[in-house]
Order: sequence, then C-alpha cells, then structure tokens
Amino acid sequence: MTKSVLSRLVHRIVAGSSISGLLYLGFVGAPFGCATPEVTLRNPLIGGGALVPSRIAKTHGWAESNSGLPPGSMTDEAVLDAVDAQQVCATVTLHELMPIDLNAARINFEASPGPTVVPTVAAEQPVVQTFNGLIAQRTQTGTREECTYRNGQSVCDTRPIYSTTMVPGPVQVFATRGRLCVPNNKVVTVDTRKVTLNISIPTAAPGSGFMGIGSGSKDIDFTWGLEK
Repeated sequence: MTKSVLSRLVHRIVAGSSISGLLYLGFVGAPFGCATPEVTLRNPLIGGGALVPSRIAKTHGWAESNSGLPPGSMTDEAVLDAVDAQQVCATVTLHELMPIDLNAARINFEASPGPTVVPTVAAEQPVVQTFNGLIAQRTQTGTREECTYRNGQSVCDTRPIYSTTMVPGPVQVFATRGRLCVPNNKVVTVDTRKVTLNISIPTAAPGSGFMGIGSGSKDIDFTWGLEK
C-alpha cells in the first residue's frame, strides 16, 4: 500500500467521525490492500482497440434514508471515457445536499504501474433537484437551571432544552458534473494494470468535520482495471 492510499483511508475513517472505525483501523489496518478495480476493461492502447466507456456507480443508501430520499438520488458516478495516445479523461457526476465546487477539489489520476498526475477540470454548474424528504426540526421541549459560582455567590440561569426530530419537508440534492483530463505522457501505457481517480472536495457544512469540529470533505475514488 502506498502512503497516499493509507493517508486517504485514514482521512475517510476520521472524517466519518466513527470511533469504532478508528479502533478497526488500529486493530486490523495492516491487512488493507491497495485499491481494487471496481470494473475491468480491455486496455485500448493494446492493438488499437476502442475504449468501451466504463461506468462506476457508488450508492449512498444511508444518506438517502436519513433524508427520506428515493434510492439512487445521491449516487455518485464516474465514466472513464477517453484513453488514447493523446489523453486520459473521465466524466464524473457527484451528488451532495449542498453545492460543491470541483474547481476547489484535490483531484488526481493514479496509474499502476505509472505516475500520479493532476488533471485539468472542466466543471459544470451544479444542478439542483428538490425531493419530498425529511428535514431536521428543532423545538424547545423544556428548561433547565444552570448554576455557576461567581464572586463568592451562586448565580443561576434558566436555559432552554431543545430536541431535534426529522419531519417531512423539501430536500435539495445538488448534482455537480465535470470532465477531468490529463495529457497521456506515459500516464497510461500498454503495461498499466489499473487507473484510480481520487477526489477530495471541501464541504461548506459547519460541524461536518471530525467529532463535529470544523468543516469536512467529500472523499471518493473510482478504480478501473485494464487488461491485455
């Protein structure tokens, strides 16, 4: 496993704010292997064959269920649609509950064997679709008394108690699409066995980082296998 792969793995587990995930990494992290191809296609550089565009789809069932969205409404996908002597390109469509900016993302193509290169990004404006889903509603359910000791005396204040429940309401899903290309200067050759597209995009949601602190990121990768 390369350092970059291990770093992305740690980042994903930490960004998920999962203590059990951190324990899992600590106890059984050693057996993790490098990225496994999700689909495999014939290397088009061998014998002058044409590339068969290959789609990889990544579902997000938990996020859809939590927001009351229909299955598939937040599926991310990437299509490897150009591999030739001139360039390597993929088209991605990513979904989030807020607009994301591909131009602000950290993106690279990682060939194996081969280099890791940063593509040019031709991003489209996000397209929003509104669904009848579930939204968070915060309501006051009571009060509590909080006391502190100041200047030799106890000072008490009454504070509200709130609870948050999910209720029916409109949920917006933003689809962000873009084409990512690199010149094929020996990035993909006849000896290349796989190509991984790595994407990390900052998200604007406050409190979406580790343990609810700071901002988070959307981290996703797509791996295509190339066979002779």
